[in-house]
Amino acid sequence: MTAEILYSDYFLFGDAANAEYMKKCLPDSTFIYTDINSTPYFKDNVPDLIYMGSMSESNQLRAVNALMPLKDRLSELIEKGVYILFTGNACDILGNYILDKNEKTQCLGLFDFHVIRKMLNRFNGMTLGKFNDIDIVGFKSQFGIAYPDSCNEKFFDVERGSGLNPECKWEGFKRNNLFATYLIGPFLILNPLFTKYLLSQIEKKDITLPFEDTAMICYKNRLADFKDPDKKIV
Repeated sequence: MTAEILYSDYFLFGDAANAEYMKKCLPDSTFIYTDINSTPYFKDNVPDLIYMGSMSESNQLRAVNALMPLKDRLSELIEKGVYILFTGNACDILGNYILDKNEKTQCLGLFDFHVIRKMLNRFNGMTLGKFNDIDIVGFKSQFGIAYPDSCNEKFFDVERGSGLNPECKWEGFKRNNLFATYLIGPFLILNPLFTKYLLSQIEKKDITLPFEDTAMICYKNRLADFKDPDKKIV
């Protein structure tokens, strides 16, 4: 597998651990780290996976500017079925625009949603949902809230906690093999069943995770905690 990690020096909230965890899961794979001043590998090549994680709002703008000339190429790779994972506020970049007070930042427009950002009102919470038959758990910490315009290309249904916004009952975006979620955590370590699913789909074979037994015990305990009806999770 060849994976491209975009702008990892910008990552926040432990999202860098998603890439490091994949490296431990697939030690024989090639991981290409692309910084903001470099031409992405995916421009002229077809990686098996592209990953980008959370970043500050100023670095998010730099990422938008860097990727804007490549939005058609990204769209092409999505249609080709390349596996793509965006976590945290990297998701914002996929939408139409970010509105911060009276300032509008145009984004890639690959999905039909917009983001309203309130820098004095950070949302923190936990989310429990289901993708196919896989329970998804994770944390959110974000200034921007996503509002679908006509987009309904959901990643997973929400059972507890917040979806894309307080009125939305689903979270993240999915098209073909692109998965985007506002969950941080780091997401892949918190969700070993999804990680096994994702990497097994890419590798076309069953994947055994490092310390899988321990990861599953922690995952099951976390699920039980999140499913506790007496626990306030938002």
